[in-house]
Amino acid sequence: MTARHPVRPKLTLALLTLVYVVNFVDRQLVGIVGQPMKAELGLSDTQLGLLGGVAFALFYTVLGLPIARMADRRSRVGIVAISLALWSAMTALCGLAGGFGQLLVARIGVGVGEAGCAPASQSLIADLFPERRATALSILSLGIPAGMLIGAVAGGWLGQTLGWRAAFLALGLPGVLLAAVVGLVLREPERTDPVSDTPRFVDVARMLLRRPAFVHMAAGATLASFAGYGLTSFAVPLIVRHFELPLGIAATGYGLVAGIGIGVGIGGGGWLADRLGRNRKGAPGYVAAGGMIVAALLFQVALSQSSAIAFAAASLIPLLGAHLYFGPTYGVTADSAGPRERATAVAILLMAMNAIGLGLGPLAVGAFSDHFASTGDPSGATGLIHALRLDILVYFWAALHFLLAARAMERDQPQSWAR
Repeated sequence: MTARHPVRPKLTLALLTLVYVVNFVDRQLVGIVGQPMKAELGLSDTQLGLLGGVAFALFYTVLGLPIARMADRRSRVGIVAISLALWSAMTALCGLAGGFGQLLVARIGVGVGEAGCAPASQSLIADLFPERRATALSILSLGIPAGMLIGAVAGGWLGQTLGWRAAFLALGLPGVLLAAVVGLVLREPERTDPVSDTPRFVDVARMLLRRPAFVHMAAGATLASFAGYGLTSFAVPLIVRHFELPLGIAATGYGLVAGIGIGVGIGGGGWLADRLGRNRKGAPGYVAAGGMIVAALLFQVALSQSSAIAFAAASLIPLLGAHLYFGPTYGVTADSAGPRERATAVAILLMAMNAIGLGLGPLAVGAFSDHFASTGDPSGATGLIHALRLDILVYFWAALHFLLAARAMERDQPQSWAR
């Protein structure tokens, strides 16, 4: 498709980053207002984990691939705009749910909508920034911490003052307006290769599986996602239960610390991978592995703190380390595929990250929290802390795969894995 108006790479990156902000505001809202939802609807931690994980991730993962195939052939701008409108409307509908079943259906709708965002957005950015892909994709991914910060602060205070239902409505509906802006303002860049050159899914999958660097980066990112989503989905409930803080204060504190730590980690990871990669081909894997080790060690220290301020301070560095992998992983994925393959390659990566990471991470933490719950601790804080300690150990496993990816990059010739 040829653009009738100039394609502006920086404007495209800015608007798609804003879409990512909305994406993560809506995605993590269940974790922010989970405590009042649990109290009103009589939910268990396992049910909260289902709403925050499987209900969203199942359809997000299943539909991500066919939508990505469409993005390799059709207008990626149109796919992003339609997806944004759908998931924003379904987020607002969560606020009208009368019980777990209706919440489950609405969260499935959010997952269906968000399935079209990442593959199409990352494919666009990879095409527009061929020389500095890791950096550009890291900037795009900064929508994650920004969305977490906005969602935590706004969702927490709305949930505390107006109720959790108002939080879903107020934070879901603006995305519908943003979808109209995206559809009217952004332009699809010209693709020089014909649509007929788009390879079959099975050919893209086989190509990626023959690249050890991609395989191990994807495995590491999946495990890091499992640990990270498990932790962030229950961070605010932990603060409310363990430190007995009001929801608004707990969510604001979490949002500020997570927004800074995750933002610096995502931005720094892409920048480090591009900078160190000039002299060492394995830099993306080494940067990601170092972050995992820091996160695995220092999160254990954070969970040992007895005050909310100490917990927040001790969480900053491990949050940074736990998110260094974003830019390097997306950069290696984009480099591993051609222009008509990139959306599919991203979808394959996200299938693993979301089916296992987002789908099972919150559910595992919620289930272990219920398992470890003590009758002598009605708040449920003790069981949740035990569950999170187990969850964090997965970062060590992720580090191993990132190190194997780095070794694979250093063994290969550049043209055998970067395209």
